[in-house]
Amino acid sequence: MKSKSTINNNVCKNGLFVASVFLIFVSLINFTNQNSIIHAQSENEKGYDLNEVGGGAYVVSSTGYNSMFLVTGDGVIVVDAPPNIGDKIIDAISEVTNETAKYLVYSHAHKDHIGGAHVLPPGIEIIAQKDTSNFLKMANDTDRPLPTQIFDNETTITLGNTTLQLAYGGPYHQNGNIFIYAPQHKILMAVDQFSPGGTPWKHLAATPHVPSYIQSYDQVLNYDFDVYVSGHGIGTKDDVQLEKEYVNDLKNNAGFAISNVNFTEATKNANKSNNAEVTEAYFNSMTDVCVDRTDGKWKGKLQGVGVWTDEHCEKMIISIRND
Repeated sequence: MKSKSTINNNVCKNGLFVASVFLIFVSLINFTNQNSIIHAQSENEKGYDLNEVGGGAYVVSSTGYNSMFLVTGDGVIVVDAPPNIGDKIIDAISEVTNETAKYLVYSHAHKDHIGGAHVLPPGIEIIAQKDTSNFLKMANDTDRPLPTQIFDNETTITLGNTTLQLAYGGPYHQNGNIFIYAPQHKILMAVDQFSPGGTPWKHLAATPHVPSYIQSYDQVLNYDFDVYVSGHGIGTKDDVQLEKEYVNDLKNNAGFAISNVNFTEATKNANKSNNAEVTEAYFNSMTDVCVDRTDGKWKGKLQGVGVWTDEHCEKMIISIRND
């Protein structure tokens, strides 16, 4: 039978360091949160792990990175192709089906998540949000082929028996990062929002806009899903809720620090002729208050607490003052 697929596109058709330190971190993490579906990603002789997370939906994992694919009965939809997984995706697909990969979805433009796209079969349709497409045009990187179809706010892929909804809700990690939702499977993929069992990555997931990052938790929780696939781990709605509580607590503690740290006291030992030194002393004092309050409650509950809390607190303080 001739292959049939449709793309319902409501608009149009047609910065890259994140991973090195994060790769080390997530490779070593032992996800201890009891709500996480997969607690650690082990290596084997194949160089990847393959986990079925819903009827016909699979996650390919290697050294802490994830790609997802869905077998539809009329071809395969792939989401992301990290450089360390790209050459393994086709092998993983062949373990479960003889269907060919027809679509590749880019979650966002960062190379650590799509830098293996060039090894996928020629002619595959590549779909991305327009800001991702613009980033890739500027990057001019042959490892990350330009998308063949772009959208603005949302689009839907229908292939075989599967529907995949793509939506842009704001720059929680990078302009153009999208939510990828498989309603029939009750799976939501949000890459680099956070890793189940851990806090956000450095500086609140390196977000360019903290209010959008905070908002992303409610956006995620509004979806009806059982499985949460991140770029670095797999979890549940409970993981998202716990992380939301952490981020909200962090925001409250940052606000408390802003309201309660006395500028004169905080800067009394700083060289008053050096504005940078005065500013740093003030922000360090506010950050210390936020860190003490946050770590006192959260240490031992999430990986990353006590490691990146100072970075999260400082970024949150700056956002509250400026955004």
